[in-house]
Amino acid sequence: MAVVAEDLTIREIEPRETPLGPVLYVKVQAAGYRPLSWREVWEAFAARYPDRWAFEMFPPAAELVDGKAVYHLFVLPPDFEPGALNIKAA
Repeated sequence: MAVVAEDLTIREIEPRETPLGPVLYVKVQAAGYRPLSWREVWEAFAARYPDRWAFEMFPPAAELVDGKAVYHLFVLPPDFEPGALNIKAA
């Protein structure tokens, strides 16, 4: 696994109940809110939560919050089984 950039932070915001079960809401961002690549966000997530599943939501336009480069992830419990959500299962 690649080294995570030193200017990245992951903040644990709060646990939430969802239709997929309990999740931990976290925010990933870089110093100065620089935009991150998908890979940088994934590497930060994987370093902090190895062997866990998470998802990122893409809202409809009316719900969009897009002021800064902050990435919102929802980390699933360690025992979560993705079933058909696992694209490698097809």
